[in-house]
Amino acid sequence: MNAVVILWAGVAGTALTLAGVHGFLWLLDRRTSANLAFCLVAIGVAGISMTELGMMHAASPAEYGTWVRWFHVPNFLAIVGLITFVRLQFGTGRPWLATTIILLRSVLLVLNFVLHPNANWSEISSLRTVTFFGEPVSVVGSAVVQPFQWVATLANLLFIVYVVDAFVQVLRHGDREQRRKAMIICGGILAFLAVAILESQLVVWGVVRMPVIIGPPFLILMVAITYEISREIVGSARTALEAQGLRNDLAHVARVNTMSQLSASLAHEINQPLTSILLNAQAAQKMLESEQPDLVEIRAILADIATDDRRAASIIERARELLRNKAAVPDVVSIHAIAKEVFALVRTDAIDRRISLETSLPDDVPPVRADRVQLSQVLLNLVMNAFDAVSAAADREQHRIRVAARNIPGHRVEVAVADSGSGIPAELLPRVFDAFVTTKPAGLGIGLSVARDIVERHDGRLWAENNPEGGATFRFTLPAAQAS
Repeated sequence: MNAVVILWAGVAGTALTLAGVHGFLWLLDRRTSANLAFCLVAIGVAGISMTELGMMHAASPAEYGTWVRWFHVPNFLAIVGLITFVRLQFGTGRPWLATTIILLRSVLLVLNFVLHPNANWSEISSLRTVTFFGEPVSVVGSAVVQPFQWVATLANLLFIVYVVDAFVQVLRHGDREQRRKAMIICGGILAFLAVAILESQLVVWGVVRMPVIIGPPFLILMVAITYEISREIVGSARTALEAQGLRNDLAHVARVNTMSQLSASLAHEINQPLTSILLNAQAAQKMLESEQPDLVEIRAILADIATDDRRAASIIERARELLRNKAAVPDVVSIHAIAKEVFALVRTDAIDRRISLETSLPDDVPPVRADRVQLSQVLLNLVMNAFDAVSAAADREQHRIRVAARNIPGHRVEVAVADSGSGIPAELLPRVFDAFVTTKPAGLGIGLSVARDIVERHDGRLWAENNPEGGATFRFTLPAAQAS
């Protein structure tokens, strides 16, 4: 395999690889139409490279003319793709000028298959063999240029004008980042066009005797576009990390806000075991002051002190976990355990508000794969919202909240928090999960928005509905953990 074949085949392979990359990026996000346009450009350049290779290895004028005829098909695709790419990438480029170029190239493409042997030459009398990259290749020896060749020349000149005009518009009206990007991409396109168009026109008009080489100059444009793709990918990754960090920070703020609402309840929960510890310790001290202390009773008192200590430590640890700002760590989590921990946090608040807590958590409900703290935050937020809803409904005789879980089709688990409040106003229901939407005078309006974000990041769904008998129900689903 000689150097010419290696080079042109390499350009074709590189172009197809770029086509695949840009096509894949477009499939990931259909709004990035510029990627689809450049995909077409790269496919066209791959076709151009292969037809150029065919010309250089043509054995007769007739075979050379046939390769030139088919050259116009990928060339048309590359030009239309580049025009579209510039327009979509920068939002500039005069539409009438783009339309004129495409119409001229369309006319030329039709003439190419009507005229013989192609739209460039009306006759190719002979070929000549020249040395190119150290290898013998075929070039046009003598030929008669078609009268319609001026159409191609005019279209090529207008193409350069179109790109220059688009570039100038970006420099005048774009911001700093747009100007920087335009200088790299439009500069690459203009360098590619200057080399490719100038060389091909000199060959067609017989000024120079050498192969048509449009494929390799495409490497100039490839470097420019690849550089920008790399910047965009790195920038997107950095933005995604920053967004993830902001979501975690917002979730942390929401947890802190919820825990602040429970501060009195937590203080009461912690005060109970501390009071018990104090009373037991005082009783033990009095027993030890006697001449014959009852060691059995003292051991029982110390056991009670240890139990109360663990209870207080457990309450503090649950609060610390919710207040700690750390990255999510998915794990196999029991809905029963999460509900138990949440109920322990809100029990005193429920008693103070005279709210009845009911549960329906069947034993056959499987665990889910989620971050324990974040799942606790979701359930805690829904329960606290339900508390506020039933407390505000003064006309309701029963203040009741029910937390239920069940299996649903698709190997998923549904958790529902239903209240006996007044329900969600109809005008608010479609926006209840929007950020900063709240009916509470002192509310931040981020709790439900954060809860929905957490559930969706765990491949679940959270929604709300009003109950026929009054009140509202918030439901969320999560995938059940796979059995190991």
